[in-house]
Amino acid sequence: MESKFDKRMIALKDLVLWDENARFPDEYFNKTEEELVDYFLSSEKRFKMKKFAEAIVRDFDLPQLEKIIVYDFEDKLIVLEGNRRLSIYKSIISPEIVKKKELQNYFIKLRESIEIDNSFKLECLVTSDLEQGLRFIDRKHIQSNNEVSWGDAERAHHNARRGIAKKKEYFRIAISKMVKSLDIPDEFKNDVLGKGYVTTFFRILDSTAAWEKYGFQLDSEGNISISNKDFKEELKVIILNVLQKKDFNDKPIHSRALNKTEEIEEYITNIQSEDSQKVIEEIEKKTEQNLFDEKIINITPSQSNIENSSTRTRSKPMPTGLFFSTDVPYKIDNKPLRILYNELKDIDVASFPNATLDLLRSFIECSLIVYYKRNNEFDIIQKNEKHNPTLGEMLAHIINGNCKAITDVNLIETIKQIKTDYDKPYSFERLNMINHNENWTATEKDVRSTWGKIESLFKIILAL
Repeated sequence: MESKFDKRMIALKDLVLWDENARFPDEYFNKTEEELVDYFLSSEKRFKMKKFAEAIVRDFDLPQLEKIIVYDFEDKLIVLEGNRRLSIYKSIISPEIVKKKELQNYFIKLRESIEIDNSFKLECLVTSDLEQGLRFIDRKHIQSNNEVSWGDAERAHHNARRGIAKKKEYFRIAISKMVKSLDIPDEFKNDVLGKGYVTTFFRILDSTAAWEKYGFQLDSEGNISISNKDFKEELKVIILNVLQKKDFNDKPIHSRALNKTEEIEEYITNIQSEDSQKVIEEIEKKTEQNLFDEKIINITPSQSNIENSSTRTRSKPMPTGLFFSTDVPYKIDNKPLRILYNELKDIDVASFPNATLDLLRSFIECSLIVYYKRNNEFDIIQKNEKHNPTLGEMLAHIINGNCKAITDVNLIETIKQIKTDYDKPYSFERLNMINHNENWTATEKDVRSTWGKIESLFKIILAL
């Protein structure tokens, strides 16, 4: 298949920022380049521009890793992907475009570290087909390029192989190898070293109590020696307890229950090597065969055990499978809108997350239309009498401060986040994708996150 991109080395002076980048709110369309750069620099917490700039300068001698995707349109080379990076380069080369004096001085100092000017060239992939460029953006930002982030174990292995690992990392690698060598099911080994369990697991084993009881010794090469001959048997016990989030006396074993030194010490002291027989019995009890004669082991804590062991009190009930955990008493006097609400209320989110999100999007849009018509603001927003305003236009009406009844600063900021945090589950971008991107599907977490973000808006527009 012939590529729709061609590779070019393009000077910084010839590259322009894309004002329709999803990171920019609608009101930044047709803004100057200085204003676009200033938007990125306006929130370090959100865009991490200083951290990014320091990395660019520090690794200036390394080959360019990230692709700059450029749309060749009417003699303009518009950067579709790489706008933050381009903004940093432009700020380093021309600090005078930076509005804040403090930041301006910051970029002047960075410029002293590298030799760069407007003729500096970046490797770019250029296309005259906008849709092809947007496909690239979808793959990177919506699908995260199908990458899987490194966990603690991968980072520790990487640092060890580079010879820059810390003692704690060498210890984790050594214990992980020992876990892999145990005669227990592979599911146990993988789970206890994975997300959700590994923090508690190493909080126990890397404690003073564990080092003293088991006689851990770690040499300069990262090799471990263990004086306690019962360690491997007791390690099996620890693994099962961590996976089940409780010990054999039903005492909770998780990060919240073991947040004090004395609690870990008590747990470590009470473990006995003969308890490993209970591990074997538990494995046998929990092992079943499915229709394909495959052995399935289900060692998971029951929800009731987790809730009973929690030291926190929840102000809200855990969500059920339904969209609303309780019947929210919205005053919906519009009959079609009430029908949408009733369907949304009764849908099983866990079973139908995509249908729920699609229905939620319709509920948001129709609720806003009803609200604006009731408050005589609909005609102000409607740009084309042949169709209703888009959801984006209706949200922008609030963000721009034009909605008479919605003046709460925190709520406006929340709606702004819905419009601009395009890579978040609750984003306007994700709401659009449910109807317009064949490569994306929603999860129950996406749906609940969306509702959690916009619920405060509904308390106003539906007069709770």
